[in-house]
Amino acid sequence: MESQSKCSFSRPTIVISRCLGFDNCRYDGQIVSFPLAEAMKPFVEFIDVCPEYDIGLGIPREPIRIVEDIEESSRKLIQPATGLDLTEKMESFSRFYLEKRDDFHGFILKSKSPSCGTGTTKVFPDTETEEYTHHEGNGFFAETVFQNYPEIPVIDEEQINDPIKRDHFLTQVFMLASFRDASVSCKLHSLVQFHSANKLLFMAYDKQMMTAMGNIVANRNDFPVEKVYENYTALLMQIISKSSQTGSAINAFMHAFGYFSRHLSVAEKFGFMQQLQKLRTDGSVIFELRKWFMSMAGKYGVEYLSEQTLFCPYPSEILEDF
Repeated sequence: MESQSKCSFSRPTIVISRCLGFDNCRYDGQIVSFPLAEAMKPFVEFIDVCPEYDIGLGIPREPIRIVEDIEESSRKLIQPATGLDLTEKMESFSRFYLEKRDDFHGFILKSKSPSCGTGTTKVFPDTETEEYTHHEGNGFFAETVFQNYPEIPVIDEEQINDPIKRDHFLTQVFMLASFRDASVSCKLHSLVQFHSANKLLFMAYDKQMMTAMGNIVANRNDFPVEKVYENYTALLMQIISKSSQTGSAINAFMHAFGYFSRHLSVAEKFGFMQQLQKLRTDGSVIFELRKWFMSMAGKYGVEYLSEQTLFCPYPSEILEDF
């Protein structure tokens, strides 16, 4: 009998570029097909934004570009056809928009956009040259996000097509949403429950940091609960900004394996070890391992594992068609 996940999921808030399936607001009046957004809508609170339209540029509109003055180490946002310098307007909008919201758990932004691109936007030496410079950069809105919220997950619609990057992003945003809900009461009991559910996932990221977080939750120094949350939050934001390391993930799976390994045949144990070896060279094996662990947790009645976010970091329904 397969285990049903006992994980419960909070609803993350994600800021998303409006052109990604929400509105025909690209500079040419087009929309970008983004089926993943539709799949996520039942589980996520989306806030759509189009910085270019929101600062007053029309639809359709003349293209804008990032112009970099290398000598002065400065960047400007220019609309070549009109000569408009939109730098200050875009920077002001981006700061105000993010300060006004300040309740988000992640961003899905449009790649290559002068406002939203994340390291993929063409940078030009002037307003006339068609040949862009040797490097690409962040759009102005994205740059403000990175500067002010360096630990909040950011991904674009091309990167999220990569199964491993997508998995990491979804894991991050659902964990942050869960922590938000645990923090509402500011009670130690809620923090204990949160840490317990995420313990193996944290182990898969960084075992030493997971132990340090556990020590904070134990609160042996009897700190005020507000201080406990403050200290814990600092480490949570550090660990969630990491990528899961193969060695650490294998250690976490081996730890979980111990909960039911005595029930398995030699062939089943050998099959598991083969999967772990494959994980060293193929990160996608983690998806099969999660399913297998949930199945074993149900078969042998290991309640603890069926509640661990290592095996159910986000609603599986999101990716049913992907």
